[in-house]
Amino acid sequence: MDKGCKGETEGQRIQVPTNPLRGYCADPDLKMVDGRWYMYCTQDGLPGWSSTVMSVYESTDLCTWQERRILDLHDVPWWEDKQGAWAPCMLETAHGFVLYFVADGQIGLATSPTPTGPFTPAATPLIRADAYDCQTIDPSIFVDEDGTTYLLWGNGRVYMAALSDDGTAIVDATLKTWVPDNFREAITISRHGGRYYASWSENDTRDPEYRVRYAVSDSLDGPWGQPQVLVEKDEGKGILGTGHHCILQVPGTDQWIIAYHRFAMDGHGDGCHREIVCAPLTFDDEGGMEQVHPQVGSYWCPAPSTQR
Repeated sequence: MDKGCKGETEGQRIQVPTNPLRGYCADPDLKMVDGRWYMYCTQDGLPGWSSTVMSVYESTDLCTWQERRILDLHDVPWWEDKQGAWAPCMLETAHGFVLYFVADGQIGLATSPTPTGPFTPAATPLIRADAYDCQTIDPSIFVDEDGTTYLLWGNGRVYMAALSDDGTAIVDATLKTWVPDNFREAITISRHGGRYYASWSENDTRDPEYRVRYAVSDSLDGPWGQPQVLVEKDEGKGILGTGHHCILQVPGTDQWIIAYHRFAMDGHGDGCHREIVCAPLTFDDEGGMEQVHPQVGSYWCPAPSTQR
């Protein structure tokens, strides 16, 4: 498997290794700030997803990444060592940067003046484990065209609510909930061409059948169309467990990237030894997302943009 950058370009694209972080990482949240890429993710490779540290990986080219530790659960006042650190995601606000993360089956937050931290955790969880009728995991962020910022989360049931301007509180009056077809976890929403795209993972992250499907709506309130497969395994290539994704529009362009995790392909792959994959995402003439076919080696991905 080719894990390096070839340094070749084709127009506004760059050849990127499918496993750019070159280690065990999962649950990606890819962002761009001031022309630099930032990948927030679960540190993997330990039984039971038991890592207590969270990192961000920083890059200028999607190929070479520098790891920075940004938070340790031992510094989180409310953490009781029941579960490890999962699924961080980041929001940039006018007040700074907010990191959302899972620990002890609750969603916490931490703040920093920079995307690389260190992040200072809040004294209490943002969403407690028993607050809603779902497993409180897998936060993601969606910013609508009117500037309203939403937090999404859930396992078995989706919850979504608008956030305060500084990203540190949920606006309870905006709370919405629904259950997409065969929804398991890792809900995310994107907007393209005036339509909304909800995408999520189904099955279990330890299951080779873990995959991503999506549905389209003209309204954030639905109704949502018939779900379609976005990413799924390719047994012929030995690629299994493709799920828990994020989708990013490259700022200033109509180019899109999807990042997701799969079982690591080094012989140790399973639900606790996963690797992050990057790939281009495209839309067809009818407005659907074209299915992403897993690869080994490298992808041609959009080149970094200096616009925000």
